[in-house]
Amino acid sequence: MKQHKLKYPVELMYNVLNASKSGYYNWLPVGPSKLWLENQEIMEVIHSIFEDSHQSHGSPRMAVPDGNYRFV
Repeated sequence: MKQHKLKYPVELMYNVLNASKSGYYNWLPVGPSKLWLENQEIMEVIHSIFEDSHQSHGSPRMAVPDGNYRFV
């Protein structure tokens, strides 16, 4: 919502997203969660793998066989 507040009214966005106005304003000073930041890091790695494969590797080729890949 923060990224789009110049394009759309905050009131419209929290209504569309079924969020509370107070929840949004309470979140502003806190910023993104640890989980969101970790997901962004994972997305960067996935995007890098995809680009390095000349956009030919989909999710089956990116999967780790033992399922124990760790992002550090």
